[in-house]
Amino acid sequence: MVTLPEKYCTRMKTLLGEDGYEKYLESFSVKPLTAIKINTAKTSLQDWEKICPFDTEKVPWCDTGFIINNASKTDVSKHPYYFAGLYYIQEPSAMLPASILPVNEGDKILDLCAAPGGKSVAIASKLNGSGLLVANDISVSRTAALVKNLQAAGAFNTIVTAETPEHLSLHFKEYFDKILLDVPCSGEGMFRRSPDMVKDWSCKGPQYYAAIQKDILNKAYHMLKPGGSLVYSTCTFSIEEDEGMIQWFTDTYKDMEICSVPFKEGFSPGRQDMLAGNSTGLANCIRIFPHNAKGEGHFVALLKKRNVHAPPDTNTTKICKPCYKQCKKNHNKKDSTDNNWQEEIKEFIPEQYFKNYYPVKHKDTIQLVHAEMLETRSLRVVQNGLAAGYAKKHFEPSCQLALAALPYSYKNSLDLPVSDINVIKYLKGETINIDTSYNGWVLVKVDGFPLGWGKADGHGRLKNKYNAGWRML
Repeated sequence: MVTLPEKYCTRMKTLLGEDGYEKYLESFSVKPLTAIKINTAKTSLQDWEKICPFDTEKVPWCDTGFIINNASKTDVSKHPYYFAGLYYIQEPSAMLPASILPVNEGDKILDLCAAPGGKSVAIASKLNGSGLLVANDISVSRTAALVKNLQAAGAFNTIVTAETPEHLSLHFKEYFDKILLDVPCSGEGMFRRSPDMVKDWSCKGPQYYAAIQKDILNKAYHMLKPGGSLVYSTCTFSIEEDEGMIQWFTDTYKDMEICSVPFKEGFSPGRQDMLAGNSTGLANCIRIFPHNAKGEGHFVALLKKRNVHAPPDTNTTKICKPCYKQCKKNHNKKDSTDNNWQEEIKEFIPEQYFKNYYPVKHKDTIQLVHAEMLETRSLRVVQNGLAAGYAKKHFEPSCQLALAALPYSYKNSLDLPVSDINVIKYLKGETINIDTSYNGWVLVKVDGFPLGWGKADGHGRLKNKYNAGWRML
């Protein structure tokens, strides 16, 4: 049993009442759930149900979310379908913010506090290769997992940045159609799953994080288009970080309004009764308590910026525009060292993609950059578009390119059933034996879904080209 601070227990008794508080304490004896979110950019729910290897039940608030009943998180993370990017492992309550964000194909979307990437993957899945997703995390080290998860999911219309909200707001004045803010918080809703967070709460507490949340909301407001939507979420129960923060935000920015969210099994309404004043609409916020739902603690609010222009913010300056002239210049520029890759890349990427994407060489890496990507030289960019391959003596396709679902119809492919031992051998980086008719680059698939590349020697051996850092251990 987790030892909870006395001050925290007093606050929870006030929030839940005696009966609710006792049920909340009982939830600590229940094992946290393992759940997955299906990547509909790669498979439909109908097709997934035909091949699903697990015993599952639906997450009530997420159409593509499933709780796993018969497998551990380790088992789920070692299945070949996971390596093919068909699903992302995510705690059920954490699926809610991206689920209620009203994404339309073609939207420009910002996930401001994105690492490790579950919400970004969900947004990219909804965009289905259209629009633009800027996935940001202030920590460069945390963006490593973010980049990897987006690549595995097949997302290629993305920029991953490691910037402060303030610096981003200088570049993206009223630019985004939608913004998701899963902000740093005191983590009260995760005490059952991550007991170490209790110590952080005792050292810092809600007031420390409330100041950070206000700054993030301030900067996000100025990046959101009039008419745009914003989702604010935390994994804490604290009134000052939840309803109190939304009340402050809507009081500060009068053109922001709280939207209603369809009420699902396991939801509790926002606690408007816990705040003084004439706050309205806070009951439309959603709370998830672990004793009322199959998930950890969470708070979510959906807000909309009315389609009127607020007074300009003198501290925010728009200093760049959507621009792809530099991409075109680099695309058309003659490479003095090696021109082969510019023609050879066309073998791996269907021609229609070159209408909206430009292959740009950066050192030895070939990036596939969207025509609407921003000029990013003044931003700390970790990944711009898709790392499609490498310009060596000849073009070499990357594992990311295979997973991006662009070359599904690549002429030379090896499709293995999930039960074939060669699937595991391939994911472990081993050389595998294949038909002697194969020669050159081969796209390796499992049940029709790309995993990566291999190089056939024409004599029945496939040299493994699977990303060394992603191999199954």
